Amino acid sequence: MSKKTRYFVLTAATILTVGLTTGLVASYMGMGVAFSKAAGPDELQYVPADAAVVAYANVRDVMNSNFRERFRKLEPDTQERDEFQQKTGVNIEEDINSVVAAMIPGAGNVVVAPGGPEGASEGGVLILARGRFEQSRLEALALEHGGKAEEYGGKRLLTHVKDSGDPDMAVGFLEADLIALGSYSAIKKSIDAGRGNNIVSNTELMRQVNELDGSNAWAVGRFDAIAKSAHLPSELQAQIPTIQWFSAAGHVNGGLSGVVKAEAKDDASGQNLRDMIRGFLALAKMQAGSKPEMKAMVDALQLSGEGKSVTLSFEVPSEIFDVLEQMGAQHLKR
Repeated sequence: MSKKTRYFVLTAATILTVGLTTGLVASYMGMGVAFSKAAGPDELQYVPADAAVVAYANVRDVMNSNFRERFRKLEPDTQERDEFQQKTGVNIEEDINSVVAAMIPGAGNVVVAPGGPEGASEGGVLILARGRFEQSRLEALALEHGGKAEEYGGKRLLTHVKDSGDPDMAVGFLEADLIALGSYSAIKKSIDAGRGNNIVSNTELMRQVNELDGSNAWAVGRFDAIAKSAHLPSELQAQIPTIQWFSAAGHVNGGLSGVVKAEAKDDASGQNLRDMIRGFLALAKMQAGSKPEMKAMVDALQLSGEGKSVTLSFEVPSEIFDVLEQMGAQHLKR
């Protein structure tokens, strides 16, 4: 991606924000997390009703956490982040309060899908970032790098135009402290959602969100949509038709705790899924037997659930991250 495109769509904001808040957890533990309040943030009014996956990150909570401070010195070179701030006026650590991400079917770029109809539309990702932004500065930067400005639904849009002349990526200014980033189609769908027919009207998905009461971290969605973008074990892929919903919630401070849930289509499928995960946990415990730090993390996983519900909870104390921090520091010295 060229610098013009990178700065224009503010992709760096998303990458750096998510990287700072969840990248270390993902790299050390092989999982991702996202952060929110129980009933969902106000930004959900801008998420289209047909969104397949929705996640929320309370960036401010993470930036102020002991967990963040613990791994700050292990961060890579900040030159690109500093350059981004110089260009856009956005300080990722101080100016971004929260981030919502949603997977929107049919809101991606027009592509020629192998074996599919020409001009098919792939699903796109919508990013909603709340914080402090200088709209005039961002607009001037976009126009300088070949972008165009337009109005849609009473909102200001900055668009990046492909060589063909068609709009590609876009930035939409939804509120004074809220911007939307993504494909041109996804931004327009977000603005339409703000006028009604948004994800809040999706009772099934919101039921999953409301069950995350007491957490400051969540991600929910249809499992088939998540599975398409994840490299899952073949055994789990075989269970995809039987799993309907997926949710994850967590809390980060000095340590890390959370819960991952799956909802199967019926009780029998739920029991089969619990048996399969129980087998994975047993294998993981065997492989981690000679590594105390890994054994402690595996032992922190607790499987439960009944009927068609499957729940995997975990609580990783800060002492385990002492070991991971030492491992990371040793890796940087090599």
